[in-house]
Amino acid sequence: QDNYTFAQPGIQKKVKALEELVSRIDEQVHNHFRKYEVEYLQFAFRWMNNLLMRELPLRCTIRLWDTYQSEPEGFSHFHLYVCAAFLIKWRKEILDEEDFQGLLMLLQNLPTIHWGNEEIGLLLAEAYRLKYMFADAPNHYRR
Repeated sequence: QDNYTFAQPGIQKKVKALEELVSRIDEQVHNHFRKYEVEYLQFAFRWMNNLLMRELPLRCTIRLWDTYQSEPEGFSHFHLYVCAAFLIKWRKEILDEEDFQGLLMLLQNLPTIHWGNEEIGLLLAEAYRLKYMFADAPNHYRR
């Protein structure tokens, strides 16, 4: 409900949760964003609002959303871990970019056009790993 009310506080909370989670998972990527003044809201708002539909080919979105439907709170909770895994998947490319514009262009146009079942399967496996490591470990999740 909070995702689609004035100022979309639900989505903003999820973006903030992603920032906190990534700061725990990969501090180097998180600090790289800070160094070049890239805000998570600038790229992850769309990820949360569209559930990665604009970032992935339709065949991958169907597979992803099928997993969300089979998970308890898949769309509302598991999606956070998928987004974290998705971001960390591009770790090398992110760290290779050394300016604000390059980072934003990469994050808003990730090269997933040729993705299929294998890539989504690996992404989901990593998201499950992150969920089991961090979901029940509040000290790892919060600063």
